[in-house]
Amino acid sequence: MDHQTAYSKPVTLKNILQFAIPTIAMSVFMSFYTMVDGLFVSNLIGTSALSAINLTAPVIQLVTAISTMLATGGSAVIMRKMGEKKPRKPRRISPS
Repeated sequence: MDHQTAYSKPVTLKNILQFAIPTIAMSVFMSFYTMVDGLFVSNLIGTSALSAINLTAPVIQLVTAISTMLATGGSAVIMRKMGEKKPRKPRRISPS
């Protein structure tokens, strides 16, 4: 049986979209969630609560951006080591 991982497949548009579509869908879902949340808060609680949400939203987005950046960088380091045929290196905590 030929066991082929997703990372050993050739780089094609189909393979790139296979990994990108879940991330795009998550971003769209989070945008819709934020808009609907703002509508409910402004209609049910008031404009002061909506202002509070809008003041804290950049902080939450910054934390999300930093965590996404670190996760993407960590994945790149692990994939580089796996591509170098060093299976024990990615299992260590150290990025080098």
